[in-house]
Amino acid sequence: MRICRQCQCEMLEGFDVKVEGAGYGIKISKGTGIFANRIEKPKVAICPKCGEISLYVESLDKITEDKC
Repeated sequence: MRICRQCQCEMLEGFDVKVEGAGYGIKISKGTGIFANRIEKPKVAICPKCGEISLYVESLDKITEDKC
């Protein structure tokens, strides 16, 4: 469950990001170039009250750096 940072309302999860004109969407990667390490396709959560959006990844197992 994600909570909106703007209005503290519960967000609706599981939406995708699509690039207009193409059905491929976007992916999160580490590194540059064609052979960058692709992590995961991001998901989107939307606040039904104010429209704020949040991008997130569901699986963190491909991320090795622990910065928290």
